Amino acid sequence: MADLIGKLRSTLQFNLENARQNVQTLREMAEEYSYIARLKFELHQLQSSKKKKLTLLGETVFPYLRENNIDGLKTHETLTVLVDEIKNLQNQIDLVRKAIDRVSEKETEPVDTDALREQINDLEEEIENRLKDLKVVKETIEKKTKKSDN
Repeated sequence: MADLIGKLRSTLQFNLENARQNVQTLREMAEEYSYIARLKFELHQLQSSKKKKLTLLGETVFPYLRENNIDGLKTHETLTVLVDEIKNLQNQIDLVRKAIDRVSEKETEPVDTDALREQINDLEEEIENRLKDLKVVKETIEKKTKKSDN
């Protein structure tokens, strides 16, 4: 009976450890996906801000161009500020895109299929051995219950 309890305990511990590993893997994946989602949201906000600044720049420049007043454009105070803000937003957009690419590259790392197959085979073998042990325990219990019934 102690052997049965020991085998059940080892099987449960094995399953618990596998469950913990799966939970950890899922947690890491969820963190990566939420990080990518935040980066994409930030990218969208930056692109929206850039579009608004470009629209404002166009509204600022158009009256001067319509009148062919290039000298007025050169002396306009907010024009250089707008151009600098647009350049700054573009730099931020580039940085966010690079961060998204870096995180995406982590997800697409090449998998060593031979090592993965070896791990799968080892796990299958271990599971089969545990199943055999449990079948032996089950048969022993059934024999004992038959003897006690007689």
